[in-house]
Amino acid sequence: MAEYHDARARTRKKIQDAYWSFYERGEENKCTVGDVCSYAGIYRTTFYYHYKSLDEVLESIKNEQMTKIKDLFAKTDRKNIDYTEFIPGFQRLFDENERYLVPLVLEYRDYSYAMEYRSFLKERMLEDLKISYNGNDPAVESVIDVMTSGLNDMFLRSLHSHSVTLEQANAISYGIVTVGLRTVLEEYFGVKVGFRRMV
Repeated sequence: MAEYHDARARTRKKIQDAYWSFYERGEENKCTVGDVCSYAGIYRTTFYYHYKSLDEVLESIKNEQMTKIKDLFAKTDRKNIDYTEFIPGFQRLFDENERYLVPLVLEYRDYSYAMEYRSFLKERMLEDLKISYNGNDPAVESVIDVMTSGLNDMFLRSLHSHSVTLEQANAISYGIVTVGLRTVLEEYFGVKVGFRRMV
């Protein structure tokens, strides 16, 4: 029975990878089930055993990616987060799924999905920061949204670029929220900020 489930999972993955090869090139609207089958090296009957349509393949990929990020957070003690364990896990998840996450979440190829994924991350960030404010003030809500969106984007881009480690991104977010960015840039990165005031 386990062999059957493993074989089924491998075939579904093969179909997803074949479909994604077209998606990455922006050809998902031009490709057919036959194209995907040819690329995957399977029969059409095999495709239809696993999926009803190409749209269903895309939905399954998006659902799997959302499940993976939710599982990562579910496995984390939300009251007592150990970032020394969480950060490498987050980096590993992104590295293993970068092929899907870059177009979907960073490049906004599917805008509603990108917003859903990013909103989930923003909600977890708000929990971690333990921010409290008057929820009836639209100006304050906008400020919080801009801040968390910016931090969220910084984390996602650092995951992708590898030029800034997640540890460094975490230090910057810590500086923005709790210490003051000027101090953290100087102490952690040797960057001096000469600008002092807006007016």
